[in-house]
Amino acid sequence: MHREIFTVGDSHSVRCFEQHPLIADSTALFGYNKLDGKTAFNLTRHDKQVQKIRRSLRDKQLIFVFGEVDVRIHIKYKATQTGIPASDLISKTAARYTDYVRSLRERGYAIHVFNVVPTGNFSGPEAQRWRRNLSYPFLASREERTRYTEQMNDELRNNCAEKDIPFIDIYKHLVDENGKRKKELIYDFSHLNSQTADLLIRHYDFNQAVSANSPV
Repeated sequence: MHREIFTVGDSHSVRCFEQHPLIADSTALFGYNKLDGKTAFNLTRHDKQVQKIRRSLRDKQLIFVFGEVDVRIHIKYKATQTGIPASDLISKTAARYTDYVRSLRERGYAIHVFNVVPTGNFSGPEAQRWRRNLSYPFLASREERTRYTEQMNDELRNNCAEKDIPFIDIYKHLVDENGKRKKELIYDFSHLNSQTADLLIRHYDFNQAVSANSPV
């Protein structure tokens, strides 16, 4: 496989990079995404699956794509369930996720953390069908999800800087002047399309990031 950059992550690691000539999406190795639906907070629980993926990609650049599932469902649900402020849950999620990524980088893996993608519009018929099959209540409004996303990206940016993890921050290129997903990037009610990968290539320098944040 000639590509040198691979994504690892939830469903956004597929749709944002699908059939891209330079970045292989997360189905490229096994024909399906092993980590579909997994959260940033609980990624450590899926270490065996992550290890199966990364062993095959030892010499590749890896983009980790997680966090949108946390924002979409679990932050508001846990805040309602426990009384812990959403901002505290977001901080804990970002810290726990980046601690795990740092542990992988210390073992020699060249991992870049991708910003959490902007939240979608979950009001259409397709989204309603999706919501009927959920195991958790869908509680957060679009405004709350947008706020959570921006807070999560701030926390990820800070954590990555502290832990020498390259952070791919192209969020401003994914949203319009109202902070919503750019129309030309929309794949469906939740996902962005693979033009996202083009924007990443245009606005993120892998060589510079690797040089500045070399794994120990």
